[in-house]
Amino acid sequence: MNTQTLTIIVLIVIAITSVIPSFLQMMGARRNQKEMQEQMKKREEYLDNLKKGDEVILLDGIHGKIVSIKGTLVELKISQNTIVYVEKESIMGKSRELLFK
Repeated sequence: MNTQTLTIIVLIVIAITSVIPSFLQMMGARRNQKEMQEQMKKREEYLDNLKKGDEVILLDGIHGKIVSIKGTLVELKISQNTIVYVEKESIMGKSRELLFK
């Protein structure tokens, strides 16, 4: 084997060892992005199915009962005389589903 052939082989090996990990990383990132989009779609559907009377827990731990929903704004009763307005996205889930799994 001459020096030129050996140099070409070494360059090919270097190219392959740098391209394959990059390709695998790219494929993993694409798969993660697809999974994230599916999770976001499920969450959006879940939030769209909330209705008046549902007892929910907010991301910050506040518990309350939905009084009304107007677009993305939720009117939430958190005690007998206290109503707060929160964005629908701040709802973690329904109390029964989260507390009594």
